Amino acid sequence: MNAKKKRLTLDLDPPMQRRLKSVAALKGISMRQYCQTAIDKELARDEAQGVEILPFGSEVIDRFAALQTEIFGDETLPGDSADLIREARESRAEL
Repeated sequence: MNAKKKRLTLDLDPPMQRRLKSVAALKGISMRQYCQTAIDKELARDEAQGVEILPFGSEVIDRFAALQTEIFGDETLPGDSADLIREARESRAEL
């Protein structure tokens, strides 16, 4: 089963972005590949040190995923979730 990939956006300051771009280019890989490899290494190190990936259990994740599919199907909500939450809070505050 191929899981659908999820997007992650990082805001980097210009000096860090230049460093990332330079090192990735020197290694002959994309910045995306460099970041994925770095994240994978850090996750593996944390897991080896006993950091729990799912402190509340995988069954909870499975239940949430099933509920999300039941409610939304394969539909993705437009926009940024933080903006949606902010708008909902503002509309409640107006009441």
